Amino acid sequence: MMVFKRWIGAFAAVAFLAACSSTEGPSYAELTNIAPEVSASIVWETKVGSGTEGHYSRLRPAIQDDVIYAADRHGLVVAINAANGNRVWTQRLGGRTGIMNRWFRGESARISGITAAGSMLFIGSENGKVIALNADDGEVIWEQTVPGEVLAAPTVGEGRVVSHLGSGYVVSLAARTGEHQWTHEEEVSLLSLRGTSQPAISSGGVIFGTATGKAVVLLSETGQIAWEERLATPSGSTELERLVDIDGAPLVLGGTFYMSAFNGELVGLDLRSGEAVWKQNHGAWRAPVQAGNRIALVNQDSHMLSIDRNNGIELWRNTDLFNRSLTEPAVLSSYLISGDRFGYLHWFNRTNGRLVGRLELDEDVAIQGAVQVAGDNLIVQDARGKIYAISQQAR
Repeated sequence: MMVFKRWIGAFAAVAFLAACSSTEGPSYAELTNIAPEVSASIVWETKVGSGTEGHYSRLRPAIQDDVIYAADRHGLVVAINAANGNRVWTQRLGGRTGIMNRWFRGESARISGITAAGSMLFIGSENGKVIALNADDGEVIWEQTVPGEVLAAPTVGEGRVVSHLGSGYVVSLAARTGEHQWTHEEEVSLLSLRGTSQPAISSGGVIFGTATGKAVVLLSETGQIAWEERLATPSGSTELERLVDIDGAPLVLGGTFYMSAFNGELVGLDLRSGEAVWKQNHGAWRAPVQAGNRIALVNQDSHMLSIDRNNGIELWRNTDLFNRSLTEPAVLSSYLISGDRFGYLHWFNRTNGRLVGRLELDEDVAIQGAVQVAGDNLIVQDARGKIYAISQQAR
C-alpha cells in the first residue's frame, strides 16, 4: 500500500493554530509570579547521546525496578541507576557504521519509544523496526521489520508486543520471539499531526485511537475489530481546523477507558460495548492521566484540566500556561507536574489547580515527553538528551 501523508510536528501545529486563531494578544503565556507551596531541586543529571536531534519526538524514559531505561533518537540506549544516575549498561543500535566524514556517526536508528516489561525492553524505530533487548545487559534478543514507522512506544501485554504505525497499521508480535501474529490496517489521513496513539492492552482487547478521529478496539488474539466509535468529525474551513487526530494513549480504568481527539471530545467509553459513558468537549492530542478519582488532561490549548472521571464534569481549569505545549502531567503527592517547550517544569495543586511551583531546567530546551515518577523523584528527559532526577519538597 502506498500512502501519501503530510506530517505536522505536534506542538508546532498547536502553536501555529493558536497564532492563527487571533490577531491580538500574545501567542503564548509569559510566566508570571506565583505563590509557591512546593520547591524542587535537581538530585542528579546525566546526558544520553544527542537527544531528539532537532526532530519532534515524545521519546521518554521507561522505569522499572529502580532502573531508568533511556535512549536518544540516533540509537544510544542506556540503563541508569535511579538512585544516583550512574550507568548500568550501554547499547548502540543502528545500521551502517560511521566512516570518516561520510556517515560519521553511523546510520541513525531513529528511535521513537522504549518500553520496559519484565526481563525485556522493547524499542520502536521510525525505520520500521521493533527491537527487543535484554533488560539486564542490553543485548539484542530479536529484531523485526514492520510495515511503517513506529511513532509511539510499543505496548506489551498478554504475551504480545503491539505497535501502532504511522502507515495506519497495527501489528502484533510475539513478545519472546518477535514472530508476527497479526496485522490490522486503518485508514490514514492525508494531513496529520506527527504521532500515533500508543495502544493499550486490556481484557483481551487492543485499544487505540486513529488519525481519522476514531477509538478502536481489536480482539487481541486475532486482530479482528470488536468495535469503533468516532470522537471527532473533520469540520472547518482550513485543513488545520479539520485535523481530528487521536495521538494520546487510552487511559483504561476498570471496564471504562478515556480518550480525547484533537478538535474533538474527551469521552469515557465502555470497554466491551463501546457505548459512551459520557462525552465532554475537550479537544486534546495528549493522553488523559489518572489523578485519584479524577482525570487530569492537557487540552490542545495547553490548559490543565481536572475532570470527574465518573461523569466528565470539569472541576477546575488552569489557563495560565496557554500554548506553552505542556506535556501530560505526572502525579506525585498533592501535585500535577508538567513540562513545557521552553524548558520549565510547572507544579499544579491537584485540589484547586493553582500554579504552586516552577523549575527551569535548561533555557529554551523543550521537554516533549511526559514527566515520569521513580519513587519519590521525578524523571525528565529534554530534547537535547539530558535526563534529570528531581525531588520536590512542600514548603
